[in-house]
Amino acid sequence: MTIEQANQYFAALPDGFASTEQLRAAFTAPVQKVQFVGVAGTAGKTVTARLLAAILHAQGIHAGLYHAGCRPLSERICIDDAPVDEGLLALTADTLSAAEALPQDAAELAAAANCFGAAGCTLAVVELPDAGLAEALPGMPVCAVTSVGPDGVSRSVERLAALAAGVMRKESICVTAPEQPKSVLSELIVAAGKCGCELVVPDPEDITFLEAEKFASKVDYGGYTVPLAFLGRHAAGSAAMAVELSLALCRKGFDITDDAILEGLAAVENRSSIRVISQRPLIILDACRTPQQAAALLRVLNMAKVRHMSAIIGLAEEEGAEAFFSALETGLTPEEQKKDKSTMPGMSENPFDKVYLVTPAGGDDEMTARLTEKAKYHFDAEMCTSIAEAVELAHANTRRGLLVCGGEAAALEAAELLVNS
Repeated sequence: MTIEQANQYFAALPDGFASTEQLRAAFTAPVQKVQFVGVAGTAGKTVTARLLAAILHAQGIHAGLYHAGCRPLSERICIDDAPVDEGLLALTADTLSAAEALPQDAAELAAAANCFGAAGCTLAVVELPDAGLAEALPGMPVCAVTSVGPDGVSRSVERLAALAAGVMRKESICVTAPEQPKSVLSELIVAAGKCGCELVVPDPEDITFLEAEKFASKVDYGGYTVPLAFLGRHAAGSAAMAVELSLALCRKGFDITDDAILEGLAAVENRSSIRVISQRPLIILDACRTPQQAAALLRVLNMAKVRHMSAIIGLAEEEGAEAFFSALETGLTPEEQKKDKSTMPGMSENPFDKVYLVTPAGGDDEMTARLTEKAKYHFDAEMCTSIAEAVELAHANTRRGLLVCGGEAAALEAAELLVNS
């Protein structure tokens, strides 16, 4: 099949569960020679994975990178900091399509692993939307659990932490995010103890994060001081994790110098997380979809003293919308809001004069009414039928600029419209 057909094949696969045996059966023999770094968690997986992959590239290690998302799969699998060879991915798709069908997450991971194996990669950094898939990977000396918090689905953070801990394995080193909620950290400590995995937690006291009003970003962690293309304190946490993952790989026998760490951290471009694509007018895209990420976004905007913007929110589903709106208004996660009783809905000063909502795909009139009511509890909100309509209205009515958030799909569609406008 062609690369276009391959991308369409993977995009059309359904969600679902694949057993460890099913996934292993899809791996080719060369995959057994690749060492993997699995990255699990609720938020920050893509940034952490990309930072580590850049460090490995700076060191000259023959490494692969796979991350989840809405872009075509051929854009999300990289080898040595370049998109995967299209012929190799198309051939891999041919092989997988002729075998037992796998759900989308498992099929994408199998395709990425087979490409890494065929290319002779030494290491591969893989984002795991489902941490349980990690069990099928042949070798994982180091792994990561990024920030864990509400994901818009009715599961406790303790349950989410237990699921993310599925990436751990005996005698590996797991690096987790600084400033995890206590309940999350407790779950991870217990899980690490049960499976014989060492847990490394970056010390927040070792992180110095500097931000300027023009969205400049610089982070220092344990003496590693670099400019970052990513904004917000959560980005500093991702950088700290990438440093600790590099040091953990050193302990596992890989040679990674301090210079490579600094070069890799500074080299990564921002493609999704609080991305400023224009200063005049100010246009910001953010793929945030969880309350954690929404709170982090608002903190960045407040630190930059941004006011009088229009916001476009394109949520993929109704569940979790109330928590998302609340975090975007107050800058507090649900856990922080429970502790801070002084913040009342609709009373917080925030950067948005107007908010335009876009109905999730398949949403009916009743869902639209519910979402609008929830949003109006926090903002001056109006419902739109499409991202295009929302962009047009926001452009026409903004005083300072516009923000697009709510998920990667909304950010990507808006980016295309704004670039072509």
